[in-house]
Amino acid sequence: MALIAEPLHRCGLVESSWVRASAASFARHTHDELVLGANLCGHERIWLDGNELEVPPGAVTLYNPLAVQGSTFGPQGVEYISLHLDVSALQRFIGDNNLGPTQGCPTFEQGVLQQPALYRSIVGFATASTEDEQEAALLQLLAELFAQAPAANGEQVPAIEHSVTFMRGHLHERVALDQLAQAAQMSKFHFVRCFKKATGLGPLQYHMQLRLIEARRRLRAGAHPREVALALGFYDQSHFINAFGRVMGTTPQAYSATFRRG
Repeated sequence: MALIAEPLHRCGLVESSWVRASAASFARHTHDELVLGANLCGHERIWLDGNELEVPPGAVTLYNPLAVQGSTFGPQGVEYISLHLDVSALQRFIGDNNLGPTQGCPTFEQGVLQQPALYRSIVGFATASTEDEQEAALLQLLAELFAQAPAANGEQVPAIEHSVTFMRGHLHERVALDQLAQAAQMSKFHFVRCFKKATGLGPLQYHMQLRLIEARRRLRAGAHPREVALALGFYDQSHFINAFGRVMGTTPQAYSATFRRG
């Protein structure tokens, strides 16, 4: 029997852990938080509201506060991400963003959910490496959770354009969500939600793409990769190489050499 929970990010709103389990179980229990899970691999069997349900890879589990649930993990093993969202902090968030009543426990459809966008948001939060990335991922996760609320419309397009203009003027540095939301004159939550709907990317990811577009332009013009990394505000050369490689599938040096040979 093995059950290992590795703590991940912890803040005022959410605690997260990466769980690996095999031939183990959680007896029926409850939590005073809203609990979200993303099944990465393996099959979990849960008990909820008198029903037994299978949780396949790629599925999300959601338990409302005080729901009684239990879990069983087979010998083949299961790996999943678990998030516990504090109810009082969630209520404050709802009030700050005018998402509904702030009294009582917020409730959602619970059980085993096939919601790929919410699944990706949970994984994105768990794997975020910096505080800025964590905040952006958490806001995107909450946007998916509150997906039934009114979303971006045409009236917000100018606000998104203002934020993109701000991004283009700050290609030489990393920008914060606060700066971008202020440029759009929106709350951070609504800004992240509307920006993703309008562009298909989160704002920080979009800004990174703009920086990499500028990096390619400079490399094609003959600038040395080290100079490009420094001019565009990357932490160091390895950070630039990794970011560039994820998009281009090659290193800045090899990309630059292609144009020198040409």
